Amino acid sequence: MDIPAAPVKISGMPDGMPDGVAPGSAAPSVRIVLEPVHRPKVPAAVLRRIAAAHPEVAAHLPTGDPDRLVVGDGVALGHDPGDRSPFLAHVFDPVTNRGVELRGVVGRPDKAEVRPSALRARPQPAELKRAEAVLRADPGFPAAPGVIVYQPMPPLADLERPDGTSVRRPTLGVYNPAGGPRHQIVAVDLAAAAVDWHPAGVAAHTDDDCEEHLPEGVGSLRDRGGPDQVRVRVMRGDSEVWSLIVVRPRASAPQPDGSGVELLDVRYQGRRVLRQAHVPVLNVLYAEGITFRDWANQETRFSATGTDPVGWGWRVCSAPPRTILERPDSDAGDFQGVAFYHDGQELRIVSEIQAGWYRYMSDWRLADDGSIRPRFGFAGTKDPMTCHRHTHHAYWRLDFDLGAGGEVVAQLDDNGGLTPDETPISRETTRRRRGPVVGWQVRAKSGERGYRIWPGEHDGTADAFGVSDVWFLRHHPDELHDGGRMGEVSDTRAHIGRFLNDEHIEGADVVVWYAGHFTHDELVPEPHQGHITGPDLIPR
Repeated sequence: MDIPAAPVKISGMPDGMPDGVAPGSAAPSVRIVLEPVHRPKVPAAVLRRIAAAHPEVAAHLPTGDPDRLVVGDGVALGHDPGDRSPFLAHVFDPVTNRGVELRGVVGRPDKAEVRPSALRARPQPAELKRAEAVLRADPGFPAAPGVIVYQPMPPLADLERPDGTSVRRPTLGVYNPAGGPRHQIVAVDLAAAAVDWHPAGVAAHTDDDCEEHLPEGVGSLRDRGGPDQVRVRVMRGDSEVWSLIVVRPRASAPQPDGSGVELLDVRYQGRRVLRQAHVPVLNVLYAEGITFRDWANQETRFSATGTDPVGWGWRVCSAPPRTILERPDSDAGDFQGVAFYHDGQELRIVSEIQAGWYRYMSDWRLADDGSIRPRFGFAGTKDPMTCHRHTHHAYWRLDFDLGAGGEVVAQLDDNGGLTPDETPISRETTRRRRGPVVGWQVRAKSGERGYRIWPGEHDGTADAFGVSDVWFLRHHPDELHDGGRMGEVSDTRAHIGRFLNDEHIEGADVVVWYAGHFTHDELVPEPHQGHITGPDLIPR
């Protein structure tokens, strides 16, 4: 469906006209065209039936009730996904607190291989509502007005038994505006209908009250449906500027944690520049050593004014969308999904997502000149922790596609001259933003077409937990999830280095992982909009 963008006003040209438009004539109008597209996958319902009948799944997850299994879709992986593409799906049993992976081919899911998995599905909405009912019925629940039960971090506080098995226990936050204490993080054993008011591994009960925004109550947001992904085209007059597939956070790869707004098959003026772009790794470390591995597929509300041409979850805006970062007074909103806004110079693709008390802005900015600016923003709702010093780390995965002969990579070093020195990189490796390094370059081996990657103002440099700043890898379809999970520092940190195996990348399909590191310190305040990281990808 064709939707006009916001009124176009081009600055910096005579009479506001872009190049090629004579003064006094009208600038070509900008239209944003949205169309739902098929997503090759094995639906969760099909995988549930396969898992219920699979003897190897039964050996790992003995259950007489397949309906209790938490199963995700098996989305097709790799370039040009279809029925012959591989898929990876997770199956989890919340009663035994164990999980497996199903690996197979989309067209033959019944032949899937089964592998044990250490990943634990985070609590589902229905599970959280049951846990809230147990909590509110407990004698210790505060009988005070205005109490909110919310999702905290970490999402689970499981209890290990002497025999090595564990009891699944979703956590809940109790916010009591009257205080005494203001925040309590508890664990709920649904099987025993019992509340542990002082579980290990969570924030202590406290009157410390960080952030300004009230948290959303458990179950207050619901998914209203709508397509998982759409084809987006930016048209200026009869000319196509951008064409790409946008996947909303709830369906983004890899599952079960997602990657914010995911872009596929990104084409500028008809030529592909990226096969895939997203943020598969997101974590945080506090100065006290507390650490979390966050997820990026739980959509939350923000403000977006416009129309929904292809159904709920996709909005073309007549004014810039406003996430929690643009609304310091409130985290309320009227929209949940992906919003588009064109200001006459660039297209913004925006969503707000949550992980416990964290709120993240997933934002892509595609300019009419071919520049791409990935952005990730950090904020939160009322909680007992985020006013303590901590560092957020976001890791973009950029799968370039610049020509049939593959790509070549170079490091850009400042030599004091007008242009940086280019040092070729021929094998898989990782690099830091230190010393003379000012950026990197990825271009087509068969020509000069490509992008330069310039670090953003707030992207920082990796510490020991952040691991590194950029990785250059040869493309492999299953190298999406780095294996990190909620747990100790060794679990939650980025494990992208496990993909490094000294492969040649000159002339290969190159994948770049780029890290932004943002430190939040109440003693060193920054403007609110400083809580955003991300590089600039500038076309050659």
